[in-house]
Amino acid sequence: MGMLGNLSAQMVVFKGSFDEALKKAKEEKKDLFVDFYADWCGPCKAMATRIFTLPEVGEYFNAHFVCVQVNVEAKENSAVAKKYDVKVLPTMVFISGEGKELRRVQGAMEAAALLKEAKIARGEELSFTQLYEKFKKKKNDLDLHQQLLLDAPLFLPTQEEYDRQKWTTRIESLFTTYLKNKKLEDMINEKDFQILMLYHPQTSKEDPVFDFVAANYDKFAQEVKKEEVAGYLIALNNGYIVQLCKKGDLAYKARLDRVNKDLKPVYSEISFGSLSVLDAITLLADATYYLYRHDEAKFFENMDKYFAGKGDQVESGDYGQALEDLSMAYNGQLTKNAYLKSIDWITKALEKKDMDAEMHTRFLVILAQCFQNTDNVEKAKQCLNQAFVVSAGIADQMQMQYMQRMIKQYMEGL
Repeated sequence: MGMLGNLSAQMVVFKGSFDEALKKAKEEKKDLFVDFYADWCGPCKAMATRIFTLPEVGEYFNAHFVCVQVNVEAKENSAVAKKYDVKVLPTMVFISGEGKELRRVQGAMEAAALLKEAKIARGEELSFTQLYEKFKKKKNDLDLHQQLLLDAPLFLPTQEEYDRQKWTTRIESLFTTYLKNKKLEDMINEKDFQILMLYHPQTSKEDPVFDFVAANYDKFAQEVKKEEVAGYLIALNNGYIVQLCKKGDLAYKARLDRVNKDLKPVYSEISFGSLSVLDAITLLADATYYLYRHDEAKFFENMDKYFAGKGDQVESGDYGQALEDLSMAYNGQLTKNAYLKSIDWITKALEKKDMDAEMHTRFLVILAQCFQNTDNVEKAKQCLNQAFVVSAGIADQMQMQYMQRMIKQYMEGL
């Protein structure tokens, strides 16, 4: 029955051999979609259970293809697997009703990418390379230019290392050229905003793109979801502040001023308990500045003020981020006082009811490491035993097994 089993309510999978499926495709004047898989292949299972079951995938594939799964490890499928040169799993091949290979893709992918590949195979859309060749003849065509930039994220993962680097360089150049040729005021639309999010992920002191989007926040919010525009600007601004703090550049204080000035509408929907937005972000920025100056006391002082001010709105992820920042700044070599403080934060995080089994497991493992580094081996063992039990609730079986192996290794090292 293949891996889809009863989950094939969306993509209809033909229950028969490859040859029978090809015959059916020819009779129905459809193309053939072949999913080469193996039972042990994790990405194959992900495609079968997470992608092939989606309504949008089923609707398109059922209309245009006869779909069949071929287990490459089954003896009766060895000849067809060899014929289509299957060396990587999953390999998905689009074949005409006459048996001619139209296109193939390797590895797991998202639904949008798979649908794109299917449409290219059927000739409904140009492939990225075909589109690029067309663009080379019409370099002033901004619509073609735009389409290339939008399609690139689906195309790049399909390329091998050398080709991926080559195309990455070309696409970066395409974005630079696009910004030169298209006026910013003509980019207040959904597609160009997506391009800005994809190719302009950082800001700096002098950044006309960031400043334009900020100055036209309301106009962009009419074309795109308001929270997306706000999220983009906040991520860029906060990221730049963090960058300055890590470098020890006090210019971060001047950048903070914008939070209460031209960026005030952008931050207006965020709540930090009893703290104002400016006070909250200032505490986080100051904490980061002191952390990378290795002023441990000031770091903890600012973070505790932040947690206290945020109150009931503090989430386990807030503690997790602070712990991650602390570990990175000290390369995992914390002082005894920092380990003790981390124990306090993790204990508070574990009181929250907002974490899944994987995050719960990770917090318990980190807690065990903190106890181990404060010479409390018994409590470290208790945490690891609890982590092993909690890990059984991790939905992803491969991730669960990985976490359990890691926990066993830690236990053996105590």
